[in-house]
Amino acid sequence: MTSTVAIAAAVIGVAAIGLLVWLQERFVRSLVARRLRGEPRTPEEFGRHYFTPDTADIATRVREILARHIQVDLSRLGPDDRFIEDLEMVELDSLSTVNFTVDIEQDFGIAIPDTDAERIKTLRDVVEYVAGAVRHTTA
Repeated sequence: MTSTVAIAAAVIGVAAIGLLVWLQERFVRSLVARRLRGEPRTPEEFGRHYFTPDTADIATRVREILARHIQVDLSRLGPDDRFIEDLEMVELDSLSTVNFTVDIEQDFGIAIPDTDAERIKTLRDVVEYVAGAVRHTTA
């Protein structure tokens, strides 16, 4: 009987933790949705609208990579929305952040040193960094 009670308590505990995680994710998504005030745009429209023709493709690709690492609607994302303050990327664990950086590096064939990565705060920062790094590697 005691083991049945312990199992039931464990199941209830796991279900409660699951519910809290789900509620936190909904809260974060809602918070981010309220912060992003731009017009809804596809990744391609985002690149063309906010960036110059020579960086629009980079912006499109970076936003698509970001969408793989954060579970919020990015259609209203602006180029100067901050990763931590606006997108709540603080919720990402360090492995996800590393994977985001690795995906950027692999997709564009560049390396981003940790000291440079620490200074990148917005999508515009990423796009400008990548554009500069790509120009440097092709020069």
